[in-house]
Amino acid sequence: MNLCLGTVQFGLNYGIEKKRIDANKITEILITALKNKIVMLDTAQNYGNSEKLIGNFEKRDSFKIISKISSSSLNNMNDLEELRNLLQTSLNNLNISSLDGLLLHKPEDLKNSKLLDNLNILKEKGYFLNLGVSVYSPDEANMALGLENIKYIQVPYNILDTRLDKIDFFKKAKSKNKTIFVRSIFLQGVLLKQHNKYPSFLEGLKEFDQFIESEIKKIGCTKLTFLLNFIKNNKKIDYIIVGIDSLENLEEIIEAYNYKGLEDYNYDKLRDKFINIPENLLNPSLWREK
Repeated sequence: MNLCLGTVQFGLNYGIEKKRIDANKITEILITALKNKIVMLDTAQNYGNSEKLIGNFEKRDSFKIISKISSSSLNNMNDLEELRNLLQTSLNNLNISSLDGLLLHKPEDLKNSKLLDNLNILKEKGYFLNLGVSVYSPDEANMALGLENIKYIQVPYNILDTRLDKIDFFKKAKSKNKTIFVRSIFLQGVLLKQHNKYPSFLEGLKEFDQFIESEIKKIGCTKLTFLLNFIKNNKKIDYIIVGIDSLENLEEIIEAYNYKGLEDYNYDKLRDKFINIPENLLNPSLWREK
């Protein structure tokens, strides 16, 4: 298991706090990542100028880079040349010759056999090494498992959102030799906030956060450490995608990831506490201001 640096906030105001990283700090952040053996980057064309900022980094070839595309960026998703041009745009932005991974941003694109055929043609031509998808629900995750050509699967997973455990997703993924990336490990930063500062549409999460707060007081660690080590407890995960909004944030995450005091903590006891949480609280795309 390794950390993967999420770069959405290189180019966009993102997360519950809507923060964006100062462009002048990007080089120092990427240097710090490499020094700490974080060699996987997760980006996308629709992350503002994130790809170009990575492409400006002198040691960009030291990273394995994943980018994403969406059929909504194409006039004709079945046009091979248009798709090739879209991928070439990412390669030009990143100033590299090939992506380690290309992910579909929209899981429904997996149902388009012509698009998948064209992607495999471009994979054979060396535009990228691994094809994958970013999913949002257990049903979509299962669909991705059933496709032989899909190697990388990016899923939401955190201490409150363990829907994938209920369908034994991670075990199935390992048996099929898939590489699993988990994202939203802090629920876009919500879980790191004090619950009295939650927006009104997330009031339903307060009772769960109160329990988490009581646990970390007993243990004596930070909330960041507690939440990150829940993910580390699942040995079938390959990469933990961590989004950051500053260099200091990255350094805190690295320290929490290297923390050695929670190996024997029984996270399973939390599962009974965090069952039947409505999807409109767990899925940021469904969040609505009241």
